[in-house]
Amino acid sequence: MRMRINKPIVKRQIREARFTRTGRGFSKSELKELGIINFTMAKNKGIPIDLLRKTTIAENVEQLKLFAKYILNMSKQQKRKVPLIAEKQT
Repeated sequence: MRMRINKPIVKRQIREARFTRTGRGFSKSELKELGIINFTMAKNKGIPIDLLRKTTIAENVEQLKLFAKYILNMSKQQKRKVPLIAEKQT
C-alpha cells in the first residue's frame, strides 16, 4: 500500500520579501534527520527527493515523521527472514 505524501515547502528570500512555494522534493538532510539513510529505498516508496536542496525546514521534517515510521517498519520487515521448513527426518 502506498501512502500519499504532499510536496515539501521551500522558503526563499529576495531582498526584504520572503516567499514560500512547493518544492520538487525533500532534501537529504531532512531525510537524515529522521533516520532514513537509504535514499533509493525512500524514492522507491514514493518520497520525492531533491538532490539540489541542502536546507532543513522544520515543517518538512514534521510532515515526514509519520511516513518515515511506515518506511522504517517496512524495511525492518524485509530484513527478517522467514524460517525455513524443518528438514526431513530420516
